[in-house]
Amino acid sequence: MKKILLVFAGTLFLSSIHAQKITSDNVPLAVTTAFKSKFSIAEKTTWEMDYENFQADFTVGKSEFSSKFDKEGKWLETETYLKASELPKIVKDALSKKYGELSAYKIESPMKVEKEKATTYAMDIIKGENTYELVFDEAGELLEDDVKTSNKKD
Repeated sequence: MKKILLVFAGTLFLSSIHAQKITSDNVPLAVTTAFKSKFSIAEKTTWEMDYENFQADFTVGKSEFSSKFDKEGKWLETETYLKASELPKIVKDALSKKYGELSAYKIESPMKVEKEKATTYAMDIIKGENTYELVFDEAGELLEDDVKTSNKKD
Protein backbone atom coordinates (compact mmCIF):
# COMPACT_ATOMS: atom_id res chain seq x y z
CA MET A 1 0.00 0.00 0.00
CA LYS A 2 2.90 2.35 0.79
CA LYS A 3 4.27 1.81 -2.72
CA ILE A 4 0.96 2.82 -4.29
CA LEU A 5 0.76 5.97 -2.18
CA LEU A 6 4.35 6.93 -3.05
CA VAL A 7 3.71 6.42 -6.78
CA PHE A 8 0.49 8.46 -6.54
CA ALA A 9 2.23 11.29 -4.64
CA GLY A 10 5.10 11.29 -7.15
CA THR A 11 2.67 11.47 -10.06
CA LEU A 12 0.86 14.43 -8.50
CA PHE A 13 4.18 16.19 -7.90
CA LEU A 14 5.35 15.68 -11.50
CA SER A 15 1.97 16.82 -12.83
CA SER A 16 2.19 20.03 -10.85
CA ILE A 17 5.67 20.70 -12.24
CA HIS A 18 4.77 20.55 -15.92
CA ALA A 19 1.19 21.89 -15.96
CA GLN A 20 0.85 25.30 -14.38
CA LYS A 21 -2.18 27.52 -14.69
CA ILE A 22 -1.56 30.91 -16.26
CA THR A 23 -3.75 33.90 -17.02
CA SER A 24 -4.74 34.70 -20.59
CA ASP A 25 -2.53 37.82 -20.32
CA ASN A 26 0.49 35.49 -20.26
CA VAL A 27 -0.48 33.70 -23.48
CA PRO A 28 1.28 35.02 -26.63
CA LEU A 29 -0.89 36.82 -29.16
CA ALA A 30 -0.01 34.22 -31.84
CA VAL A 31 -1.42 31.48 -29.58
CA THR A 32 -4.64 33.28 -28.68
CA THR A 33 -5.20 34.25 -32.32
CA ALA A 34 -4.72 30.64 -33.49
CA PHE A 35 -6.96 29.37 -30.70
CA LYS A 36 -9.78 31.83 -31.52
CA SER A 37 -9.49 30.98 -35.22
CA LYS A 38 -9.77 27.23 -34.59
CA PHE A 39 -12.27 27.34 -31.71
CA SER A 40 -14.31 30.51 -32.22
CA ILE A 41 -17.26 29.19 -30.15
CA ALA A 42 -15.16 28.07 -27.16
CA GLU A 43 -16.58 28.90 -23.73
CA LYS A 44 -15.03 29.06 -20.25
CA THR A 45 -11.42 28.93 -21.45
CA THR A 46 -8.58 28.52 -18.96
CA TRP A 47 -4.89 28.33 -19.84
CA GLU A 48 -1.97 26.26 -18.60
CA MET A 49 1.66 25.88 -19.51
CA ASP A 50 2.41 22.27 -20.40
CA TYR A 51 6.19 22.18 -20.55
CA GLU A 52 6.91 24.64 -23.38
CA ASN A 53 3.42 24.53 -24.90
CA PHE A 54 0.21 26.38 -24.12
CA GLN A 55 -2.86 24.36 -23.24
CA ALA A 56 -6.39 25.74 -23.44
CA ASP A 57 -9.07 23.89 -21.48
CA PHE A 58 -12.53 24.89 -22.64
CA THR A 59 -16.11 23.85 -23.25
CA VAL A 60 -18.46 24.02 -26.20
CA GLY A 61 -21.97 23.38 -24.97
CA LYS A 62 -21.72 20.42 -22.62
CA SER A 63 -18.56 19.00 -24.21
CA GLU A 64 -15.11 19.49 -22.67
CA PHE A 65 -11.90 19.93 -24.64
CA SER A 66 -8.21 20.52 -24.15
CA SER A 67 -6.07 21.87 -26.97
CA LYS A 68 -2.32 22.49 -27.17
CA PHE A 69 -0.40 25.08 -29.19
CA ASP A 70 3.29 25.85 -29.42
CA LYS A 71 4.58 29.34 -28.62
CA GLU A 72 4.28 30.39 -32.29
CA GLY A 73 0.58 29.46 -32.32
CA LYS A 74 0.90 26.18 -34.21
CA TRP A 75 -1.90 23.80 -33.21
CA LEU A 76 -0.48 20.53 -31.83
CA GLU A 77 -3.46 18.50 -30.62
CA THR A 78 -6.97 18.56 -29.26
CA GLU A 79 -8.39 16.13 -26.72
CA THR A 80 -12.15 15.72 -26.63
CA TYR A 81 -13.37 14.16 -23.41
CA LEU A 82 -15.97 11.47 -24.05
CA LYS A 83 -18.35 9.20 -22.23
CA ALA A 84 -17.70 5.50 -22.82
CA SER A 85 -20.98 5.36 -24.75
CA GLU A 86 -19.62 8.00 -27.17
CA LEU A 87 -16.68 5.88 -28.34
CA PRO A 88 -17.03 4.89 -32.01
CA LYS A 89 -18.58 1.48 -32.67
CA ILE A 90 -15.41 0.25 -34.37
CA VAL A 91 -13.39 1.02 -31.22
CA LYS A 92 -15.98 -0.61 -28.94
CA ASP A 93 -15.98 -3.70 -31.18
CA ALA A 94 -12.17 -3.91 -31.08
CA LEU A 95 -12.25 -3.46 -27.31
CA SER A 96 -14.78 -6.31 -26.96
CA LYS A 97 -12.78 -8.55 -29.29
CA LYS A 98 -9.57 -8.05 -27.29
CA TYR A 99 -10.99 -7.99 -23.74
CA GLY A 100 -14.39 -9.68 -23.92
CA GLU A 101 -17.80 -8.40 -22.88
CA LEU A 102 -17.86 -4.62 -22.31
CA SER A 103 -19.70 -5.05 -19.02
CA ALA A 104 -16.71 -7.01 -17.59
CA TYR A 105 -14.64 -3.88 -17.07
CA LYS A 106 -14.89 -0.19 -16.35
CA ILE A 107 -13.85 2.35 -18.97
CA GLU A 108 -12.30 5.48 -17.47
CA SER A 109 -11.20 8.78 -19.05
CA PRO A 110 -12.06 8.00 -22.66
CA MET A 111 -10.98 10.70 -25.08
CA LYS A 112 -10.56 11.42 -28.75
CA VAL A 113 -7.07 12.77 -29.48
CA GLU A 114 -6.73 14.69 -32.74
CA LYS A 115 -3.31 15.58 -34.12
CA GLU A 116 -2.25 16.87 -37.51
CA LYS A 117 -1.74 13.42 -39.05
CA ALA A 118 -3.79 11.08 -36.88
CA THR A 119 -6.81 10.69 -34.66
CA THR A 120 -6.75 8.17 -31.84
CA TYR A 121 -8.97 7.13 -28.98
CA ALA A 122 -7.33 6.74 -25.58
CA MET A 123 -8.78 5.33 -22.37
CA ASP A 124 -8.02 3.41 -19.24
CA ILE A 125 -9.88 0.20 -18.50
CA ILE A 126 -10.07 -1.58 -15.21
CA LYS A 127 -10.47 -5.31 -15.47
CA GLY A 128 -9.82 -7.58 -12.55
CA GLU A 129 -6.79 -6.38 -10.65
CA ASN A 130 -5.19 -4.31 -13.41
CA THR A 131 -5.67 -0.97 -15.06
CA TYR A 132 -4.72 -0.88 -18.73
CA GLU A 133 -3.92 2.23 -20.74
CA LEU A 134 -5.22 1.69 -24.27
CA VAL A 135 -4.94 3.64 -27.50
CA PHE A 136 -6.87 2.74 -30.66
CA ASP A 137 -6.69 4.33 -34.09
CA GLU A 138 -9.78 5.32 -36.07
CA ALA A 139 -9.91 1.90 -37.73
CA GLY A 140 -10.13 0.16 -34.35
CA GLU A 141 -6.51 -1.05 -34.42
CA LEU A 142 -5.03 -1.34 -30.92
CA LEU A 143 -1.87 0.80 -30.88
CA GLU A 144 -0.98 0.67 -27.17
CA ASP A 145 -1.89 -1.82 -24.47
CA ASP A 146 0.09 -1.06 -21.32
CA VAL A 147 -0.56 -2.13 -17.77
CA LYS A 148 -0.57 1.22 -15.99
CA THR A 149 -1.06 0.12 -12.41
CA SER A 150 -1.95 -2.92 -10.44
CA ASN A 151 -4.87 -2.72 -8.04
CA LYS A 152 -3.43 -5.55 -5.95
CA LYS A 153 -2.71 -4.83 -2.30
CA ASP A 154 0.82 -5.51 -1.07
